[in-house]
Amino acid sequence: MQKGSSGNKTRKKKKRPNGPPQGRSQRDNVYELNRIRQKRENENRYYGRTQPQPVPRVHQRPVQPKKAQHRTAQPKKPSKATVKRRRNYAGRILPLFVFGVISLYLVAQLMMMAVKKPETNVETVTYGTIDTPVSRQGIIVRDEYVVKSDRAGTPFYEYSEGDYVSKSAVVCQVKDTASTDVLEEKLQSIDKDILETQKSRSDLSAFSEDITRIENNMANTVEMFGSRSMKTDASYLYSMRTQLDSYMLQRNEIWLSEDVESLSQLSEERSSYEQQLSQSMSSVTAPESGVVAFSYDGLEETLTPDALDEITVGQLSGSEKMTYISKVNNVEEGDPLFRIVRSNQWYIVSNFPANEVLDWEVGSTKKLNLIGEDTTTAVSATIRSITPGETETKVVFSCFTYMDEFMDSRTISFSLESETVEGLKIPNNAIVEKSLLKIPLDCLTESGGNQGVLLVNGDNSKFIATTIISSDDSYAYLAQSDQTLKLGDVILQGTGENAGQYTVAEVETMPGVYVANSSMAKFVPITILEQNQEYAIVKSNSSYGLQVYDTIVSDAKNITEGQSIY
Repeated sequence: MQKGSSGNKTRKKKKRPNGPPQGRSQRDNVYELNRIRQKRENENRYYGRTQPQPVPRVHQRPVQPKKAQHRTAQPKKPSKATVKRRRNYAGRILPLFVFGVISLYLVAQLMMMAVKKPETNVETVTYGTIDTPVSRQGIIVRDEYVVKSDRAGTPFYEYSEGDYVSKSAVVCQVKDTASTDVLEEKLQSIDKDILETQKSRSDLSAFSEDITRIENNMANTVEMFGSRSMKTDASYLYSMRTQLDSYMLQRNEIWLSEDVESLSQLSEERSSYEQQLSQSMSSVTAPESGVVAFSYDGLEETLTPDALDEITVGQLSGSEKMTYISKVNNVEEGDPLFRIVRSNQWYIVSNFPANEVLDWEVGSTKKLNLIGEDTTTAVSATIRSITPGETETKVVFSCFTYMDEFMDSRTISFSLESETVEGLKIPNNAIVEKSLLKIPLDCLTESGGNQGVLLVNGDNSKFIATTIISSDDSYAYLAQSDQTLKLGDVILQGTGENAGQYTVAEVETMPGVYVANSSMAKFVPITILEQNQEYAIVKSNSSYGLQVYDTIVSDAKNITEGQSIY
């Protein structure tokens, strides 16, 4: 033991050098530092660390990793591909989820609509106007006559329907075609021979000047029409042909009627054939001028302008129809051939309610809408006569236009020019009829602020509150649905010693609407002023009636009193 020693040797710790470890070069230290840094980065990736671990300085000794200890494993961080795949999956799921929710909502709404009771349509009553054309029936009277055939045969007409004919004009010819065809062929052959002979001796004819003048007119006509161009319109050719036919007919009549000795034999043969032909055919003429019609109904001699005062609408059933005359069928003796209407003036006889024509005057003008099969024609008619009756008034109108359009009709439907009516305007579908109990006004009494009647029960009477639907100067009208009062009940009438008994036995049917100002349907009577096919004008300002701005049920067909509307 050395001097100064206590026996225990104390070892002195050696101080670590501050610089790099001895025995290593600077390059080795850098290599070691990079290796440690790479190792720490690998550990961060494995354990999911986000903050990098501190790396020892170059001059420090690298810390050796401790021995692995038991610890809870850290969850592995998902890769970028996994995160992207999860986001794509979530992006597809969200729209499908929203679509499913909306689909379920729509299905639920459809099921509720299928089960839910349909709502009642209502509307607000306002002032309005309607036109009220009322269709009426009338009898047509014309100045006309029917011409009949005087023999059996086939008719050949010279005029068409609606043509104007003058007096004594040949309208048709009735022929026995079995014999007339042969005779007409022989006449045509003789006429041809006569005309050929007359042409060859035209200079010797006593009517040569007339013949020359007619032929010059024919030449001038051809020259005048020939100068026109056919490129624009060829209708002038028909006019030229008509004029030429007229000139040729005049010339042929002159030649055929001329008494020439050389043609005496042909003329005698021609006269013989004409006489035979006249016995086999008849020329039917118009006794008086007028318009031709090929229909009749047998009333032409009864319904005449001279008999207007005696004609009544009740004479006809309204189903009378005109019989049309065929222009090709054979006729028998006495069959109608045609009808002639002498004048354009025609008449309409009709009946009107007495109160509707109180202010009408004879000679005044009315606008009539004549209803045809396809169109309605407006005419101006003059009142010819007014004949009052007990409930209806006969009115005769006189017209001067559109006679030809209704020439084949005997009855006609018409309406007066519509008049505008103003008031509360409601749809017809809102109108219903209801039967109401009818009791005298003096049967009503009041108790406790309620209005009602005293129901008689033996020697006693019981007050019953009632709902008054409507009233007039003498009666009150109550709803039959009120179970407290019904037909056959006995109620008191009057007061005091003069009180008597009244048996409820009368029912009055009234039109009305269901007012829906509250949630319950309430019947309200109405007074209809005018009505057309869609709307009605109703009187307002009555105590129990409909008022402006009331809410009514638009279609009251399936509504009952007291039904809930909303």
